[in-house]
Amino acid sequence: MPKRPIGVLSLGILILVLAVSVAAFAAKMLVNVFEIFSLTLILFGLWTMILAGIRAANPEQYGGGAFNTFSGGILITTLGVVWSLYIRGLLVAYLLPAFLLVIGILVAVTGIRAWRK
Repeated sequence: MPKRPIGVLSLGILILVLAVSVAAFAAKMLVNVFEIFSLTLILFGLWTMILAGIRAANPEQYGGGAFNTFSGGILITTLGVVWSLYIRGLLVAYLLPAFLLVIGILVAVTGIRAWRK
């Protein structure tokens, strides 16, 4: 059983991220309503990566590892970025650089993980 229940904290962060996304739409910083969801995915993916840092500092016996959490955060953030690029019509121009960025980050994190052992 996890020592620290982070589910409630993550739910609170998700609600805050959703509030920020809706406020950004209200301030006309986003193109349309669907970008609320893509911005929410981007920001919640960043929270997931921060959560991976917390898990690395305080590992739990039966919890998921920090690397898995970080990889999930990268994938959530990438999904949000790709969705945002698709909404703005920039998907074709930036898809390859976004893909290479994600692969590069995951490979670098894997290298750091192997280097620490």
